[in-house]
Amino acid sequence: MASFVDVRTLFLAQTGALMAIAAMLWLSRTEDDDRNGLTTWTVAVTSQGIAYLLLANAGRIPVWLSAFVGNVLGALSVVLFFVAIRQFLGRGFSKWPLAALTVVVSVVAALSGAKYEGATIFNGYVYGVVQLLNGWALLHTPRAELGRVQRVVAAFYLAMGVVLPLRATALLLEGSAIDYINKPLSWQEPIYAFGFLFVVLTNLGFVLMCKMRAQADVHAQAMTDELTGLANRRSLDAAIGLALAVAQRSQRPFAVVMVDLDHFKAINDRFGHSKGDATLVTFAARLRKGLRAQDQPFRYGGEEFIVLLHDAHTTGAALLAERMRQHVALPADGDMPAICASFGVAAWQPDDTVDTLLTRADQALYRAKAAGRNRVETA
Repeated sequence: MASFVDVRTLFLAQTGALMAIAAMLWLSRTEDDDRNGLTTWTVAVTSQGIAYLLLANAGRIPVWLSAFVGNVLGALSVVLFFVAIRQFLGRGFSKWPLAALTVVVSVVAALSGAKYEGATIFNGYVYGVVQLLNGWALLHTPRAELGRVQRVVAAFYLAMGVVLPLRATALLLEGSAIDYINKPLSWQEPIYAFGFLFVVLTNLGFVLMCKMRAQADVHAQAMTDELTGLANRRSLDAAIGLALAVAQRSQRPFAVVMVDLDHFKAINDRFGHSKGDATLVTFAARLRKGLRAQDQPFRYGGEEFIVLLHDAHTTGAALLAERMRQHVALPADGDMPAICASFGVAAWQPDDTVDTLLTRADQALYRAKAAGRNRVETA
């Protein structure tokens, strides 16, 4: 049954959707968009919208404008979408194949002239490969916070990577009698309906992924100490609260180790706060490397740190703390004094709260300081 919708109408509909999306993206631009690929994506949407507008007016405007410029802008948009996805995922890309793709598509468009179906068939195979690469990159560079949204966008790219070559093959089999721009859609109608859905979903999906990642980054920053890169006190409260809940439910033991860098004030007074900060960064890195995979280090404040030891009773926690003490120690280096730390260990008891556990660890740390520093004491 013949369709009442033609290619021009769908091009114009897609133009309207794309230009509306592009306008909103340009109006809402921020500096972060340059880092997450959204600026590149916005340029791609704009280029694609103009390309569809030119193609929709084929026969009403010069052929060089509708066929050549339209296809060049279309190729540019495909390349820019490819780049934007890799910028978002933090993956590299080579410029030369992308430049070659744009040049080849432009040459084919110039040679095809008013025979738009020639360029469409060629582009179907080329763009199909690019869409498959986009889907593959999204599937194989997952981010936990993006989850289903990223998988859905990847699935649509993979589907389009199959649809485009299939349509190109069908057009090729129709032979020279086809009138691509002016004919009713007939069998192509579902393909163009999918194409319209693809445009909306991939654009909405990419914007959502940028938003979700920004939210995750803000949350991570709120839970991370800016200087040392360790989790901060807010994160500590949540982690100990969770460990207490698990221990009370399943009797799974854990311990808290309070760590204080010895003689840190002297380093600040003698060498300045810049050197003091560098010392804290080095100390935090060494502390992290001295832990088991399941243990969690936190910066508690100033030169104080806390380590959450999972599956550890008092004796085992004390042994782990002693290993940490030896690992973080650094000998004197020129004018810099030796670096060492004191450790206070408190293992979980059934009636513990966050406050009682940290208080006992602090008391053990105080005893380590009073006994001469650079040692481990247990509560």
